[in-house]
Amino acid sequence: MTIQAIPRSQAVTTRWSGGTTTEFYIFPRSAAYAKRDFQIRISSATVDLDASDFTLLPDFNRIICPLEGGFTLTFPEDGNRQIPLRPLEEAYFDGAWHTHSEGKAVDFNVMTRKGLTATYARLAKSQFLAPAAHRFVFVPFLTDEQLLGAALEGHPLKADTLYVITGSKPSGLLLPPRCEVIYTTVC
Repeated sequence: MTIQAIPRSQAVTTRWSGGTTTEFYIFPRSAAYAKRDFQIRISSATVDLDASDFTLLPDFNRIICPLEGGFTLTFPEDGNRQIPLRPLEEAYFDGAWHTHSEGKAVDFNVMTRKGLTATYARLAKSQFLAPAAHRFVFVPFLTDEQLLGAALEGHPLKADTLYVITGSKPSGLLLPPRCEVIYTTVC
């Protein structure tokens, strides 16, 4: 088993009309977001505008959650259903849907090509993470005090970092009280 740690400072950050986007992970590695030839993309964006419309991604499903701040998503294709989201609350939606967002935030995004299945879980206690084709642990903006003793397979966890787990064995996640992380799988 291997664990790759990707802090925001080592990820690729680009500007968009409403802020910045940081791409932590893309699969396959030779893929590019602009070409839409990826299977999986995990990123985090700053939303600096009060209101914005998401880029249409018809071949993909999405999971999004605010890390800081919050926003309300509106989906015209789903009867103008609105989903208000606070930090770490998630929304699953079709990338083909016109998606309007209101509110400023830093968010966490998982995009998967249709046909793949992604899961999202907030973990707040120590446990073993079952094997899956693709496994990811994202540590949000936590303090050093909150992360004291937090580890993934003995590797100390750091804030604002994506951990990519490869291998077919369960992975031990140690979380002290007041420490909550995001766990995502893609199969």
